[in-house]
Amino acid sequence: MAVKTTVVFGRPQQEIASLFRDRLTQCTSFSLVAGFMTVEGVEAIAAPLRLAPTKLACLVVGSGTWRAFDALDNLVTTGVALGALFVHLGHSRATGQGAVHRFYRYHPMLHSKVYLFEMNDGTTAAFVGSHNLTGFALLGLNGEASILLEGESNSVEFDALRKHIGEAASQAVQYDPTMKEAYSWWTTQYLDGLRMKTDDISDPDDVEKKRTIVVIASFAGPQPPKKDDIIYFEIPEALGQWIRTLRAEVHIYLFSTLPSSPQDALSQLASATKILWCKTEGLEMERGGVELLADWQIENRRQPELKMTAKPFRPTPSAGMQQVRVRVRGPVFGKFEYLFDRGRIDWMPLFDSEASVVAPEIDRSVLARLELVPREDQPWYRIRGFEPVEPSESDGDQIALRETAPESGTFILFSLCRRNLNKREASSGRSA
Repeated sequence: MAVKTTVVFGRPQQEIASLFRDRLTQCTSFSLVAGFMTVEGVEAIAAPLRLAPTKLACLVVGSGTWRAFDALDNLVTTGVALGALFVHLGHSRATGQGAVHRFYRYHPMLHSKVYLFEMNDGTTAAFVGSHNLTGFALLGLNGEASILLEGESNSVEFDALRKHIGEAASQAVQYDPTMKEAYSWWTTQYLDGLRMKTDDISDPDDVEKKRTIVVIASFAGPQPPKKDDIIYFEIPEALGQWIRTLRAEVHIYLFSTLPSSPQDALSQLASATKILWCKTEGLEMERGGVELLADWQIENRRQPELKMTAKPFRPTPSAGMQQVRVRVRGPVFGKFEYLFDRGRIDWMPLFDSEASVVAPEIDRSVLARLELVPREDQPWYRIRGFEPVEPSESDGDQIALRETAPESGTFILFSLCRRNLNKREASSGRSA
């Protein structure tokens, strides 16, 4: 008898849990390998196992949530053999000295999906495909594909699948209920590493992710600020928290004649008469700095001129502005290209209200009982595209970034990252 092959579904979003539960009820033994599991995925097939827990011969999972492993513990209390449960932790390696993380979080992992049912009539059924042990996959919410193989148990195809499951188990560790927290932590490490892997729009080696306040001003005096002098200026209030938390560097470029625009000034930084490296000395909240210690000030962000302060110094800050005082530490060492991309654009998905998927009615009560966040017993609507979201008046950070970009016309700028031109020149010299 040849093994029969069936493409399980023509439509990607089709529930498969009922087929699994049906075969679990009829089989004598059940084994599975899955890359990822959630509590709702375990619950989707748990009912037949609670009635006949010894049927579970082997379960190998690559990763899962804490609640998913807790659901395994609940199955063990019903009689599932603890020795049948395995966790495949994938592969990784140590990072170099000085790395932020001591190991590579994004790493090769177990990704197999095999559900093998040894039936009571001498045949075997196996689902091989993309379905993880999750509610999204088994209940027809994800788009998935699977092949059903059915035939005599001694067929070579089933021998190969049994070997695959056995090899996966041999590479895995025995499931230990006391390590649930560690297993779920390992999952989050991978997901964090995956997030960094996908955030690869542009991150060349010479780009430094350092926030920098770039101040460009004219200066006509005989002696520029010296070390430890304090300079006063203002920035949009929303950026104050960033500066306090991140201790942003401040680079001040002085010109004898102010360039015609911020863009022109940025292209002429090398011709500045003086370049000062400063650190924030003080931030006055809600225009609370009535009388301040400062040696120099820049009053107008659009026509900035560095002038000595009159003592006592009593500034009158504009509404919505943060009072900033910085201390001169010395010259800026190095050449930089400041980058002002205001970060990733926020997008809003466009929902197609006429095309939705929802879990089968028989499973919705289970999903509701699990109190998942977000709820999975409600409909999910097909996404037909995205539209950019413009910052609203409440999105203070985005508005402040826009107001401190070169296009705004201001000469007091906030750079999210910068390109180290010295590193670029050194790299070019090595490759020449």
